[in-house]
Amino acid sequence: MKLSTRKLVAPLALPIAMSLSGFAFAQDLGERVPDIQIAYYAADMGPMYEQSARVLSEEWSKLGLSFKMQPVQFSTFISNIMVGGGLEDMAVFTVGADPDRVDPTYWLHDLGACGARRNGAKWCDEPYTEMVRKQRELVNTEERVALAKQAQQHFYDVMPWWPATNTVYGMVWNSDKWENVTSPEPVAAHEGLIDPWLSAKPKTDDRWFDWAHYEDVTTYNPMAEEGAVGWIRFVYDTFAKNNSKGETIPWAATSWEFVEPTTVKITLRENMKFHDGEAVTADDAVFTINKVVELQPPAMSSRISNLAGAEKVDDLTFNIKLKTPDASFITTVLPYAFILPEHHWANYEGDMVARDVVADGVVVGSGPFKFKTWRVNEVHELETFKDHFHAPEYDGVRRLALGQADAIRSAMISGTGDIATMVLPVAAMSDLANQYNQLEFKEIPSHGSMLVWLNNSKAPFTDPAFRKAMRMATSKERAAVEGWLGFAIPAAEGPVPRMLGMWYNSDLPEIAFDIDGARKVLEEAGYGWDSDGRLHYPKK
Repeated sequence: MKLSTRKLVAPLALPIAMSLSGFAFAQDLGERVPDIQIAYYAADMGPMYEQSARVLSEEWSKLGLSFKMQPVQFSTFISNIMVGGGLEDMAVFTVGADPDRVDPTYWLHDLGACGARRNGAKWCDEPYTEMVRKQRELVNTEERVALAKQAQQHFYDVMPWWPATNTVYGMVWNSDKWENVTSPEPVAAHEGLIDPWLSAKPKTDDRWFDWAHYEDVTTYNPMAEEGAVGWIRFVYDTFAKNNSKGETIPWAATSWEFVEPTTVKITLRENMKFHDGEAVTADDAVFTINKVVELQPPAMSSRISNLAGAEKVDDLTFNIKLKTPDASFITTVLPYAFILPEHHWANYEGDMVARDVVADGVVVGSGPFKFKTWRVNEVHELETFKDHFHAPEYDGVRRLALGQADAIRSAMISGTGDIATMVLPVAAMSDLANQYNQLEFKEIPSHGSMLVWLNNSKAPFTDPAFRKAMRMATSKERAAVEGWLGFAIPAAEGPVPRMLGMWYNSDLPEIAFDIDGARKVLEEAGYGWDSDGRLHYPKK
């Protein structure tokens, strides 16, 4: 898929006199560094991304570079760039504060290991990959923390990409209509959480909770959906959930235990039912796990790669077999792995991953909500499943696919929307709550991160000196203040957010924002500038 581009940022022109004061003459230069394309989330995710890409590129342009802006719709970004290998040059985008990302594996392995599905920066460093794979297998916490910090040091020394900011999320909701809208801090208001979704209570006769949001659902088949994972797991229960404290708590499973380094015994909750009334048993769980191991759905590959299969013990108990020991399994897999009803899937003869479950009428899970309606780019309706063990105290949740921040703002003012958590900038949420008495706002600091990705498979990004110069020219402060209007904080060094506490390597020295220093790094590496101020490669 070819994506359109818009040129927004011109290079910083240097006077000829500057070119004569120490920089190489044009005839001594190699080829000019071509225009660089920056991909970022389009306006359907809010204006913060273009604002951030713009202010960052304004500083990078002072190195003699020129940029083309490439807004990309969220689901397309995920499929084409993050997991599709389609990064052309650079990307400025966020990865959310999902609950399972309180474990370092996502930041160290999933975004950086050789061949990892979400390694869209195309970086491959075998020693690093070995470290991050091994840290995941270490059951001893002290040993695992030490190796995780060693991997961060290696990453820092090579600098294949870097975080720019950590996100401050927000929620704005109609407090005249809803109460007990609880904060999930320090995790964003992700649909996979209990708070605020299952805790909210209606104060009026309107018992549907309307979420003013956008369309990022591509399917209700949990083996294929990659963008709206939390929303789909409103329908399909997972074995565990991560709560707002970063703890993994029982959900469809009441307990789990490593009976061997590669065997986890799982006990299901009693008396669970699917939305069609059939009982949930270990047979369904074993069928689901063995089927995803067999099919290896691409959308699930980063989570299931270490699963070897499952076997039934009794009607409510089963064992999951792992290929290698995995210390992150409880935090990252159990809140992600879902349960399909075997009676709706076992006899399906087509491609299960591509199955249109809406058309087939089999959007059937055991979650707190059951599927009712989907009108694409308009609305999703999930009806409360009253037989669920944690059914909310209202009738259902609607996802209003409004698309743009202005439409979401209007919906919150008019009362069409009851809650907004994303797309609408946090500053705009705060302003709305200040302007309208019926609206209330909460600020949620998080480990969500805006990253600067480079295509490590092509020049000039293959050059460590160029990467170092770009990092030195990254104004994290401007990105936080101007890009996010103050609702973000400059990120610390390395791939792991400082909010992860013991997992973060606090010994990594902070790299100061320094344009002159960045130009010096380039000059010492053989780069130079022509009379127009454009950067050229070292002469071959």
